[in-house]
Amino acid sequence: MSQVTLPKSTSTVSVKVLNVSTPTSTAPSSFFISPVKPGRERLSVVVHTFLIEHPNGRKMMFDLGGLKDPGQYSPAVKGLLSSQNFDMSVDADVTEQLNAGGIRLDQIDTVIWSHTHPDHVGDMSLFPPTTKLLIGKGTDRKVFPEFPDAQLRESDFAGREVEELSWETAHLTIAGLRAFDFFGDGSFYVLDTPGHCSGHLSALARVKEDSFVLLGGDVCHHPGQLRPNLHIQRNIPYSGDILIDLSQPILTVPGQPSAYGDKPTALATLEKIQLLDAHPDIFVILAHDSTLEGIINLFPETVNNWKEFGWKHKAVWAFMQEGTKGFGYH
Repeated sequence: MSQVTLPKSTSTVSVKVLNVSTPTSTAPSSFFISPVKPGRERLSVVVHTFLIEHPNGRKMMFDLGGLKDPGQYSPAVKGLLSSQNFDMSVDADVTEQLNAGGIRLDQIDTVIWSHTHPDHVGDMSLFPPTTKLLIGKGTDRKVFPEFPDAQLRESDFAGREVEELSWETAHLTIAGLRAFDFFGDGSFYVLDTPGHCSGHLSALARVKEDSFVLLGGDVCHHPGQLRPNLHIQRNIPYSGDILIDLSQPILTVPGQPSAYGDKPTALATLEKIQLLDAHPDIFVILAHDSTLEGIINLFPETVNNWKEFGWKHKAVWAFMQEGTKGFGYH
């Protein structure tokens, strides 16, 4: 059993995952993982965003993915994508997928950004002014064109309520991470998960009374940065013959220049996420974990029944199975 005590509640939410990417979406491995094995210089990625529905009728989004038209990005983002050779193609953006699934944008009362990188913030201008935006403490709020080097655009904040979480009064922690009870009933916790960038957030959604989904955001970009470790070995041990050292992950977080603004803090956060990942009642969905393709259901289906479907046992070591997009990086 994991060394984590989870808060009790009978209140739950529905979680639906939207993939805002294409089958060819890739990124430079060295920007996200270390070490980089010859022949694995490109990292296949998905872009997971989440629709959260509460029984009281409230709907919210955790992350929005990227833009369908890359020409709409700020000059700073265009320069980054070009210089690092990112492929952030989008077939159908999050708003198109929601509309196709019968969800109107004016039904979304809150959008939470895990952080402000371009593959997560989407296009807030498409949502009505009644949709509130929630961001992490210390989030860089500089916008273009006021700041020429800003990644965000003026339209990302214009005309709507923007709330920046404050952790000074947070009395709840989960696995050592500061937590905010979003609905006030124990169904959805926003987690302070610093390291990747300033203000980075994750979330823990209670989908059954004793079953959770962890929305990881960019705490890491490959499951090999989480696993193996001694915690997961106690509950879902690796049974293959490839790995020799099962005490530490096969990959780590790269130093600068990379996507991680604070490597020591990112590693400290990952150690806490490992505790949650090892818990038998928690299923982790990282924003860019392509090894979950073919395992989890996508919108409009929910992921609430992950435990009944046995997804955790299928997913934990999928990156060590030949044929998955995450294989071969060890």
